[in-house]
Amino acid sequence: MALYHLGIDDTDSLKRGCTTYIGALLVERLIKISKFVDYPNLIRLNPNVPWKSRGNAAICLRFTSDTDAMGILGNATDLVEEYRDKKDSKNQPGIAILEGQVPQIVRDLGRRALWDVITPAEALDVALKANVKYELIRGGRGLVGALASIGNALERDHTFELIAYRGSALWGKKREVDHESVLMFDRDTTSHTFNNIDVEEDRVLITPHGPDPILFGVRGDSPSVVMEALSKIKFVGGERWMVCRSNQGTGAHLIRSALIAELKPYQAAIIEGTISRVPYVLKGSHVIASMRDSSGEIDIAGYEPSGSFRNIVRDLLLGDKVRAFGGVRLLESGKLTFNLERLELLNIVTEAPANPICPNCKKSMKSEGKGKGYQCKKCGLKTELAVLKKVDRKLINGAYLPPPRAMRHLTKPFKRYGAEKRSWDGVVGTFYGVF
Repeated sequence: MALYHLGIDDTDSLKRGCTTYIGALLVERLIKISKFVDYPNLIRLNPNVPWKSRGNAAICLRFTSDTDAMGILGNATDLVEEYRDKKDSKNQPGIAILEGQVPQIVRDLGRRALWDVITPAEALDVALKANVKYELIRGGRGLVGALASIGNALERDHTFELIAYRGSALWGKKREVDHESVLMFDRDTTSHTFNNIDVEEDRVLITPHGPDPILFGVRGDSPSVVMEALSKIKFVGGERWMVCRSNQGTGAHLIRSALIAELKPYQAAIIEGTISRVPYVLKGSHVIASMRDSSGEIDIAGYEPSGSFRNIVRDLLLGDKVRAFGGVRLLESGKLTFNLERLELLNIVTEAPANPICPNCKKSMKSEGKGKGYQCKKCGLKTELAVLKKVDRKLINGAYLPPPRAMRHLTKPFKRYGAEKRSWDGVVGTFYGVF
């Protein structure tokens, strides 16, 4: 029996397909001739790359089998060809299979793919060095994600997701998932599941909105708690379901601290500095501020979909010391902007310079210009010194996140802080079924 790691990525588009659905179809075939040594691994990669279709998810199946590697690769390729979006030129699937233990060079690529941009040429080089067999369709950019899914073994923190799929006759139609039953499921499992509901807008978050095969997906700390959805959530049109082990909700992409001058387009990073420009509101209600560190300055952005999180950005003041988590966006002008996913206020300003009061006239003195001091317009008294005045702040030092509806798949919700897993027990329970 040989140990195999089968990775697949970039099989879908905004109009058709789903990489995890192809994974589920492969599970149905492989489970008859193989022994799975892990749950299907759903790996979310760098969410900032502009060529992603939706959630930038790749999938890896890990199993032992007597079947030849090329036979398995061919089987997977046939399924991808059948279900991928052939009309979308951006669709460039990659399928990869590795036999034996995962070498360090693949692990390194997998870790880097969470926050950086990796070229297909780099992925090809790693595949050749690691003796990975692969199949490329069209440009084959999906080889990056296929290899990265193999390299991310989820040895430490991880979560689980149960995904229910609908039959092809329902693709593109409205999903029938009962709102009240989702609310009840959320109440019953609130300590162990996350991002089922956005309370701010009373919005169900477990159902996607595209024409893809997914009916709904629930995420949580264990296989048993996410499988409760099958009995507690009411829905119509289910075809099959699968439980995946995943890096969703772990913050795995925000692991690299960087100076502002080191940032490159589409990277995920953590930067620290002080607010250097008063926040302002753009058309569309996006809020922009600027922050500076020892190396440079960059705009930081809280966008309209982030709801109340924008208010945190809007209420920042010059001199506030902050730590920002997010992704680097390249504007058409060539300028970089930092899109916020999390913001930590480390030391907010509580006092600000103010015009002094004339001791003779008891009136506020006027500024003579930057660096020129102050003068009383009534009696002519001059002084070089400003005074510090207490500033009433709506904010306090601490961490802030967008509401669940605006969180990325990888963003770690507050309820998971302190509940991170340090290992996996390796026990694989039931993870696949049909309705």
